[in-house]
Amino acid sequence: MNVFESKIICKTFQGLENVLAEELQALNARNIEIIKRAVVCDYDAELLYRCNVELRTCLKVLVPVYEFMSESTDDLYNFASRLKWEDYFDVKQSFAIDFTIQSEYFKHSQFAALRLKDAICDHFRKLYDERPSVNTEAPDVLFNLHIHRDKVTISLDSSGTSLHQRGNRMAQNIAPINEVLAAGLVLLSKWDRQSHFVDAMCGSGTILMEAASYAINKAPNLERSYFCFKNWKNYDAALYRKVCKAAEARITEFDYKIIGTDSSKKSIFIAEKNIQKAGLSDWIEVREISIQKMIPPMGRGTLIINPPYGERMQIEELDRLYKQIGDAFKQHFTGYTCGVITSNFEAAKNIGLKPTRKFPVMNGKLDCLFYIYDIYEGSKRKPKTESTDHDA
Repeated sequence: MNVFESKIICKTFQGLENVLAEELQALNARNIEIIKRAVVCDYDAELLYRCNVELRTCLKVLVPVYEFMSESTDDLYNFASRLKWEDYFDVKQSFAIDFTIQSEYFKHSQFAALRLKDAICDHFRKLYDERPSVNTEAPDVLFNLHIHRDKVTISLDSSGTSLHQRGNRMAQNIAPINEVLAAGLVLLSKWDRQSHFVDAMCGSGTILMEAASYAINKAPNLERSYFCFKNWKNYDAALYRKVCKAAEARITEFDYKIIGTDSSKKSIFIAEKNIQKAGLSDWIEVREISIQKMIPPMGRGTLIINPPYGERMQIEELDRLYKQIGDAFKQHFTGYTCGVITSNFEAAKNIGLKPTRKFPVMNGKLDCLFYIYDIYEGSKRKPKTESTDHDA
């Protein structure tokens, strides 16, 4: 069945679906539906371009083109070889296939993708006595093969490379946070952009850059040049330019401070380089200082940190670090909303404060919690009787 121009599927990390749905609502998307690790809405060409350029918590934007039932790779090949692939790209263009398969009928995922590739190539060979080339690095057209049980969905991937690749990062520390997750944390914190923002364990600066682009309302992929939709037959260059021009016009001023600190000289050096490359140096200040000694700007603000989870630290050392984080919150961050993401729920208890909110999120393959603490005058350690599972 041909389902082209019916739906848009915006993929994200588990735990960020509601935030992504709110972003789509702001873009006036219609018939929004939240599913696992994705949000679905009605297809519209202008919306498709805006999703790629403007969404902060989206990894990929897919457009389903074919759906059918299949229980074997031979059946998949036979059905796919009859589909009208020439509607979507030319034999002179390159293509690739990404895949996600959860099915007892297709136990070898790569072989299923290979059979789809063969079906596409053989279809073109029958039509033109020539086959398109495969380019896995930067294809002109990228297809996504999704199989759940016996339901096969083939989509056009409008993004190409993942949208978290903003093109800002020149260098990185060990285990850097993904840009989409960093943006998700900023949005989950409900920072209103009318107060200061701090990352006191800034690493390579990813959270700072996502906060700054949000603060000035700069679309995260406004300056990105590679999108697969630009190679589609129905690509509207004038409409895309209109989308980019409108996004650029929405960039605004920001009158508060965005500050990043870290105890590592190397991290500060890397962060400065990345921030400069992103063109955000006018809004972000970074300096070498530990969270224990960092004094934030007076007044209201939001802090978000991504501390070590313990993979390279002793338990006693990690517990001491999280206690120092809690002490810093209580001593220096009155009036701030403080967010901490971690997969080490035991270590987080040493922060010694009761979180106002908790959000389950994924950082790579790690199950994490994003703890939100509203620090008010006289914040105290919670009584032990209030302790609950996963509480910090």
